[in-house]
Amino acid sequence: MPTRTDRRRNRVRLTVAEVNRDSESPTTVEFPLLPMALAGGAAAAMVGWLLVIGLVMIGWFTAMAIPVPRMLGFAGQLWLAGHGAGATIGDITLTLIPLGLSALFVLLTRTVVGLGLRAVPAAALDGLGAVKAWGLATCGYGFVGAVVALTSGAAPRIGWAVLGGLVVGGLGAGWALAPRVRSLVTVPAWLQGLPRAIAAGLAALTAVAAAVLLIGLIVGGERVSQLESAVAPDGVGAVLLVVAQLLFLPNLLAWTASWVLGAGFSVGVGSFVSPLLTSVGLLPAVPVFGAVPQPGGGSAWAYVWLASGVLSGVVAGWAASARPAVGGTWLRACARGASAGVGAAVLIVAVGALSRGDLGADRLVGMGPVLLNLIWLAPLPLVVGGTLGALGHWFAKARTLPPAPRETGPDDTTQVLDEPTEELEQQTVPLRGRD
Repeated sequence: MPTRTDRRRNRVRLTVAEVNRDSESPTTVEFPLLPMALAGGAAAAMVGWLLVIGLVMIGWFTAMAIPVPRMLGFAGQLWLAGHGAGATIGDITLTLIPLGLSALFVLLTRTVVGLGLRAVPAAALDGLGAVKAWGLATCGYGFVGAVVALTSGAAPRIGWAVLGGLVVGGLGAGWALAPRVRSLVTVPAWLQGLPRAIAAGLAALTAVAAAVLLIGLIVGGERVSQLESAVAPDGVGAVLLVVAQLLFLPNLLAWTASWVLGAGFSVGVGSFVSPLLTSVGLLPAVPVFGAVPQPGGGSAWAYVWLASGVLSGVVAGWAASARPAVGGTWLRACARGASAGVGAAVLIVAVGALSRGDLGADRLVGMGPVLLNLIWLAPLPLVVGGTLGALGHWFAKARTLPPAPRETGPDDTTQVLDEPTEELEQQTVPLRGRD
């Protein structure tokens, strides 16, 4: 049997030591806002430039007889084209903006600027610091635009290069800083939810345009093959041809959206393509133009697509009226639906204007939506559809509201909880205070 001494010897002494967590965690290096924001914008522009050089080099490997400076100059011209500054190839100036490439530049800017600002103290981005970072990153991007214009032989277009760099860099940097910038702006209650409603309307119209474009490619598959055979690309050339058409995919969707709205578009001088009438001559040697309908009057199925504007407006109006902050009367719901339709129409016209341009000389001039038609044919169906969608949602929501409480009669067994069911005993208690 263990004695008291043995028990004392078997005791274990526990000690607690305080751990200094600050010494174990690695020290984060932070940099000032000014150089990091400028460097982030400039780095985003250079990453896009290197990406374009990589795409051009894939084709250059099949024709290495072309000098390297000429190849780099062509890459710079393509980078400028993605920023709206045009591209000069030989004696031809192309002004058609590849909006797909522009969207890729915006996405790269958002990513690179966001990563660069992680090395900045969080306090430096609070309040107006976010606006300052936005402006600095935009300026850094625009500076690289000027450098690319000078090194690519496009000095006469340096102003457009800087302007395009400021627009693309501003959109990307603003996207990266959107949560901080949004906190500085107080949006009225009746405007809340309208941006999402406008986006819903645009998404609906884009889906319809994509479906129409796909149907056109399937129906005109034979002409697509003929145009591709006319180009006769090799294996690498075929891949680059597909990539080039994908870079212009937003342009094609904008043209198709103008078609379904009835405004139509042009594929060159003297041509017009709409659901009501198609009049074209020789098509450019680009396979995707095989989706253009045959010349002549439109079919009955083509007229059905004219309802796409109203349906897209209904989607926007329904989304605008679905916000809990709407409330009020049906007039307020209709006003929000009409506002969503107007906002979607304004963006459609703006994108349609950006998608226009020249793909060469002679007949390949003025390609894109017919703006005079689009300016009045886009708002009309979208506003009507937005009003109808908001009104329909308002009536649907009114029918689902709980019924108002009915008055109780003498024979009603339902008791109102707010009223006493029996007399309450009252007792008065005197309060005595000290003199």
